[in-house]
Amino acid sequence: MKEMLKQKFCTVFLFLIITLIAAPVVLSSETPETGTDVSLSLSNLAVPEEIGKVQERFTGNTARTVIQIQDVHAQATAQQNIAAILERLCTVFGIEKAALEGAWVSTSLPKSHAIPTSREKQLLAGTLLEDDRISGPAYAAIMSPEPITLVGIEDETSYEKNRALFLDHLGKAKEIDGKLQTYGASLQESLKSTWGPELLSFGDAFGKFRETSDLGKFFPILLKTAAAQGAASSDLAQITLVRDIMALEKSFEKERLEKEIKQVIKKYKNRPWTLEELIRGGKIPSEELGLYPEIKKLTLLYKMRDQISLQDLTSQIETLTGRILGKLVRTPEENALWKKNERFYLARRILLLQATPADIKTYESEKLVLQSELANAGLSEALSLSLDFYELVKKRDEIFFDRLVNDPSLAGNVAIVTGGFHTDGLSQRFRDAGISYITITPEFGGTPMNEKIYNERMKENPNAGNGKRNRSTFPVPRSPFPASASADGQTLSELRNAIAWIDERFSEALQVLFQTKDVRKASKVFEGQTVSVSKAEKITRLVAEKRLRRSGGPGIVDISAFRESEFMTLTRSEQRETVQQLMEQAHRAEQKAMLVSSISVLQGMLSDPRSETRVKEILARGDVLALVQDVPLEEVPEILLVPRGIERFEVQNINQLLSETPKFQQIARKWPFAIMKEGYQSDRYVVLTEQPVSLILYRIIALNPNLYQAAKNPEFLKLLQDLVTEALAQEASRKAA
Repeated sequence: MKEMLKQKFCTVFLFLIITLIAAPVVLSSETPETGTDVSLSLSNLAVPEEIGKVQERFTGNTARTVIQIQDVHAQATAQQNIAAILERLCTVFGIEKAALEGAWVSTSLPKSHAIPTSREKQLLAGTLLEDDRISGPAYAAIMSPEPITLVGIEDETSYEKNRALFLDHLGKAKEIDGKLQTYGASLQESLKSTWGPELLSFGDAFGKFRETSDLGKFFPILLKTAAAQGAASSDLAQITLVRDIMALEKSFEKERLEKEIKQVIKKYKNRPWTLEELIRGGKIPSEELGLYPEIKKLTLLYKMRDQISLQDLTSQIETLTGRILGKLVRTPEENALWKKNERFYLARRILLLQATPADIKTYESEKLVLQSELANAGLSEALSLSLDFYELVKKRDEIFFDRLVNDPSLAGNVAIVTGGFHTDGLSQRFRDAGISYITITPEFGGTPMNEKIYNERMKENPNAGNGKRNRSTFPVPRSPFPASASADGQTLSELRNAIAWIDERFSEALQVLFQTKDVRKASKVFEGQTVSVSKAEKITRLVAEKRLRRSGGPGIVDISAFRESEFMTLTRSEQRETVQQLMEQAHRAEQKAMLVSSISVLQGMLSDPRSETRVKEILARGDVLALVQDVPLEEVPEILLVPRGIERFEVQNINQLLSETPKFQQIARKWPFAIMKEGYQSDRYVVLTEQPVSLILYRIIALNPNLYQAAKNPEFLKLLQDLVTEALAQEASRKAA
């Protein structure tokens, strides 16, 4: 019976077993406590639930830890969260390298990463990610505050052979789907006419579990059915453990838990860690935890979850299901049909390229009877093609593991991004080698992959443009039967072997976006296409390149084409007119910007009526004020308590806000920003003086990458500030007249 069921259970735990805890449990603290250790072992990693879930931990006997991130292809939310996970691993835990399936070159995309963050850069990178033109890891390498090196771990020849088999299978996919549906419909009729009511009911629940992998719904049914049929489960330790976990989770008083978490977060102030990481890392003393009964239960829950072994739990669910079937199956015909039904679903996963390593292993024990059944369904050729595909996939697993173990560039702690089949295969190899690993599944919002984009990518010519391969994607097709969106069975990741030339194409595309304001044209340039640029756009470009000066005017340039060297050749009046135009264009621009400062700074400035007016203008425009809350809440000016447009952070200083606050880092990925804080020094960011003029100047600077670079020079920034002040004075004089 175990062999009959093993084909299913090894696939269902690619996502976390049950969502056990409410959202507040993974809130991260936002203000560091002085005097505490700033380090945390990678073994204590706990991913914020809004970006993903830790599904399995294994502690080996070696010094290194591998972070496995499961790829969910052609799914923008998942790719965004893969990028966020990689960025957090880099900035919080110092993991600067990500090994990639589907690639055989290494790069940190240095040109793209070096481009200052701007709305245009974020817009282009986000659009390319959403259109599946770049992957989550590539997005992370482009947008992360710190460099991330992407290391391809493929053998090109093996990959291309595997890819060729996939494309061959893709051409036959419609025929395979049709035959499977015919076979499945006939089988379902046999089940309905042969099985008794109780077996049908359990089989239906088991079938839904097979399709959705939702153990949270199936597990209570499994236990209830076992009890009703007298199938013993007390000797199954993992079954008992999951039952106890579910009971403990139900015992939480959620409102009290949220209150306790807020108290702990406030008291311990921030490190860039989740509450779970604080607890796991021993940052909160046990005597302190004793004051919080709900968090104490939460600590117990973490320990219980760590005792879950997917392999052992799978085996014990197989055992209990077998015991139940021993009670429910009353005739040889019912038993034969159950086995045949399970073989059908095993065959379907293999034929649709959604299998796991355990499925392929189980196939060997069912090989003769399955071959006969599939031959009768006209699926022998499809089976042979699918098995050839998986044989190459397993060989690629060996290559991946060898690279991870023996390549000096991948020594130490490292992340690896692969599809589900590879994750399962590598997990077993890591266990055998005693290598610690943590497996993470990105949050994907409950939506499936974008099939329209997927189909477009499948049809693209793999060779195009200057002898280079167009970056296409080759995720495994989904079954026509209802299924949950997951990383299960995906064995060919997005084709990333061209990641090195992303660097060149991204820069070219970004320049087109600056010139045309049209992200569609920029995307086409990234794809290697030629786009038309209007005469006005060409003039702007020529002016920016100093190959042409505009006639009939003082040399005023477009905001996106600003060049410091050109600007410095203008007279003072010409500079002032240029700045005035920059101000007008910044005012008209739809994109948002952010000003980073502190409550105390703005509190001191609000005595000037101009400051209050400009703060209101900032909020009315939809820009963001990110403020260090360095004064008691009751002393915060009323204007700074509004719920929209102001983000307050309980951190001690700007440094901690920038580098140790995940929520701020998430916001900063969306909106370009400048800092207003006298005495703060930075080679990376523009720092403005604490004057009313800065409440206008931040937006002009933040929305223009070239101007932003120039404004890092204090002398140039002072000139710019004076010119804005003069321009404002002239405007006030005209209004008064």
